[in-house]
Amino acid sequence: MGIGNSSLPTRIISNEYLTLENRKLSTSQNWAVWAPYMLERYDTDSIRYFLTINAPENRDTNFSWREFVYSHNSELLGAYGNFVNRTLKFIQKSYDGKTPSGKINIELQGRVNRLYNEAALLITDGQFKKTIENIFDFVRFANKYFDEQKPWIQINEERSLCDDTMANCIYIISNLAQLLHPFLPFSSEKVKGMLGLNEFTWKEINISSISLKDIQPLFSRIDVKNIQEEINRLNEGI
Repeated sequence: MGIGNSSLPTRIISNEYLTLENRKLSTSQNWAVWAPYMLERYDTDSIRYFLTINAPENRDTNFSWREFVYSHNSELLGAYGNFVNRTLKFIQKSYDGKTPSGKINIELQGRVNRLYNEAALLITDGQFKKTIENIFDFVRFANKYFDEQKPWIQINEERSLCDDTMANCIYIISNLAQLLHPFLPFSSEKVKGMLGLNEFTWKEINISSISLKDIQPLFSRIDVKNIQEEINRLNEGI
């Protein structure tokens, strides 16, 4: 939102409508999801992620409990959380919790810096959904990179290559935490604590060898039984 000399907004970002389980929201009929209830039962970043990735920026969209649960389990836990956890646990086991010094891949650095520039432009333009989609494309690339490098084999056959792989993975994680901080602030703060990062400044992070601190999963799995429980709760409120 721009501010002119008159101190009035010169640009306003608005969205279309959000439905709930394919029905119009109705607080009088209790066909709604109340913020205090959600915050009590679910991870704050899960809520932020789903509402951002499912935002009705250009057309009406629908809030579905099934999509919410599967989005959390597949994207936040299965993709992002999995990459962070598998990397840090590997370093904890194979390097006694101290990240190795290694050569950062130049192409990877270029991709990260482009992502910062693209994300900044998209956020400025109010395209939050596209921003987080692009970042999670990079998360999926990171998991593919880990699988292709096979550090569990490298550690035994060519340790220097494994050092490079782990250094690149830590580089990816630290920059992902910063890129995702506007959207997933709580999990980003967890990563910052585990890696001992400085305050986020929206520029490429390069860190030397560090000792990991208090490694813990970023997210916990949501039981799929919650889907029907939440739908039943909605129907009971009518």
